[in-house]
Amino acid sequence: MKPRFVAGPPGTGKTHGYIVEKFKKVFKTYNPEKIILLSHTNVAAGEIKEAILKLRETIERGYRKKFFKYKICTIHSYCNHYLVSKELFEYGDHENLCKINSSFRRVSISPSDDFEKSHPFYRYIKAAHGNDLRLQDFWKKCNKNEYEPYNLSQLIEMNNSYISYKEKNNKRDYADMVKEFNELEIDSSVEVLIIDEAQDSNVPQMKAINKIASNVKDGHYYLVGDADQTIYEFAGSDAKKFHELSKNPYHELEEGKRCSVVINAKCKQIIKPIWDHYEYKRIWTPAKYTEKHQEEEKIPLGYKIGDYIQGKDYYLPDLKGSPGLTLLLEKINNTNHTFLFTGRYYGSTDYFRQFFIHHGLEFAHVKNVNNYVSKKEINCHHLWPQFRTGKPLPKKQISDFRDYLGIKAVPKGKWPKEIIKEFIDKDYTIDELILKGYLRNNIKELGSFDMIRTKATKTKDHDKRMIYIKKVLTKGFNSTGKIRIEYGNIHDVKGLTRDNVIVDLSQPRAEDYHVQLRLKYTAYSRGIFDCWTLASRTRRELGRR
Repeated sequence: MKPRFVAGPPGTGKTHGYIVEKFKKVFKTYNPEKIILLSHTNVAAGEIKEAILKLRETIERGYRKKFFKYKICTIHSYCNHYLVSKELFEYGDHENLCKINSSFRRVSISPSDDFEKSHPFYRYIKAAHGNDLRLQDFWKKCNKNEYEPYNLSQLIEMNNSYISYKEKNNKRDYADMVKEFNELEIDSSVEVLIIDEAQDSNVPQMKAINKIASNVKDGHYYLVGDADQTIYEFAGSDAKKFHELSKNPYHELEEGKRCSVVINAKCKQIIKPIWDHYEYKRIWTPAKYTEKHQEEEKIPLGYKIGDYIQGKDYYLPDLKGSPGLTLLLEKINNTNHTFLFTGRYYGSTDYFRQFFIHHGLEFAHVKNVNNYVSKKEINCHHLWPQFRTGKPLPKKQISDFRDYLGIKAVPKGKWPKEIIKEFIDKDYTIDELILKGYLRNNIKELGSFDMIRTKATKTKDHDKRMIYIKKVLTKGFNSTGKIRIEYGNIHDVKGLTRDNVIVDLSQPRAEDYHVQLRLKYTAYSRGIFDCWTLASRTRRELGRR
């Protein structure tokens, strides 16, 4: 069955403006049991599901969340529910493999890491499977530097251990789910199939998608996405195929609801060589101010609801000092806007972090909400002076203090967790805790929280962290406010929307020109209002031949 491609540039409402509306129409005519909506992440699938559960059509007919479990989900989940039950290979299994095969230990990762992305072995086999290639064949086309310190023979030997472990322990990974589904002999009864962010689908996933769509009714097989955001070619997505589909799409989404005039124009300029190459052009309008912008106090003086968001484009020679940097810091410190720092270069993340720490800015990686120093830890430093001088604080805050207090504060070095459980749910003063013997008699004489707390886990980083915490507190710490500054590489930030975007043009290596353009286009198109371009610190520049 030939798919109907729906082309939607960034922020044109692919989810709510097309997918949900299409569902409303087919829901009236076709069997709800046989309408399938698939995406690539649980977050995206969850957003679609929540939107559909709010529709009058689903509410009136009594459909609940459980009904849509395998009808609105990820491609992996849909494939997996057809298979004999197995447990998912997880981090604990990786630890077991490290004991079985020492090669896995050559790269150290922590439980908080996404091991599929952090460990070169899992990245390699995932990319090889995504391209539907044997490990030996993928080695001929891949960038081998991405998978150091391993060579091909080591990866093959590790893969043998990996396969054996999964077989013995009844495990499967996400690639296995799709592969095993493709090997099944099934006659699909799906009547309507809609795929979100279709351009991210790898080779086995497209085989599975076509299999699911084999018997749809009346041509209701929709691939919704943006060819210009095909940035997973290394993992098996087919940019050329989607660019060809974009030349004559079934439907085009044209109304921009995210990017300002400046960012919209910049993105079109970046992607134009690809449009010229494939002989097509997207109509994609800038966004306008809405009631939401007004509620968030993000409409500047002189503008009103319905006006185009103009936006500004700034240049940063570095993150050390320039007119553009002054304006960026002023906006960070004096508005409630959000900021996204991104780039292609692996060194960009450390560069960003050093900048945030130097200026005492709260920040987090897009995949990790509590980063460097958590709000909980900073809040302990923030509230301790008030507690020390007599202000009562709730049991929850006392428990948070407990996690950091050391031998200078607590007679036995640390309170056992059992003691906190015995506390009743009320406010406590420092004098109460001294009287009960939980805190030393002289604790009020010892000063600030950093004088009595234990050192950070990474002792060599302790003093640096304390300087950072004091800078954050000096700026006026908001214990309940969300972190407004995030960072991550371009692949991490795809799919996000933030008020402002800062794009590092540092390019680590020679790379296909069109690949660079799609990455650059994806990076800038995350922003709503302003963008900042950070000059390359390498010999190459992202998006330049």
